[in-house]
Amino acid sequence: MKNYTTAFKFFVNLLIFTVIISILEKGGSLLKYLNSSSNIISSNSDLILVIFNLILLSYALWLLIKFRKTIYTLHTDSVFSAKNGFSFTSIGRGLLFYSAGIFIIRVFENILNKPAVKGESVAYNLGRDFGAALSDRIPLLVIAFFLLIVAQLIKDGYDLKQENDLTI
Repeated sequence: MKNYTTAFKFFVNLLIFTVIISILEKGGSLLKYLNSSSNIISSNSDLILVIFNLILLSYALWLLIKFRKTIYTLHTDSVFSAKNGFSFTSIGRGLLFYSAGIFIIRVFENILNKPAVKGESVAYNLGRDFGAALSDRIPLLVIAFFLLIVAQLIKDGYDLKQENDLTI
């Protein structure tokens, strides 16, 4: 069991590292847009998308740090506690919100950055952009739903533990 928790801790730390790298990358993009003023309309929409990206990535970093704290306290506390159930629920819901927000941003990025191809309908382009944005979000949605299932199992285990403690 110890090897699995160590691997899981490594995985969470790796995720935190990759989100920090993404924040630095988007911060560099923000500086690039602030320093250049070639096309005002394109720059303003790109600037807004980069700012929303930074906000959502900061939120994801906060969620992962919260998840890291929860994982590191699992071996010291009882796994079946109300605190752990609440932590897993809030992290799972937060990842769902993050995934929805980043999906919307990716759709707008695809719409703004891809020129219309002659002969393709607007509906086709929009469907292609939705599909491209959704395909990147599926692993995160699976993780979020998995965390929500684990949270429910922890809550049920806590309730059973409380009932067991009351019986002789």
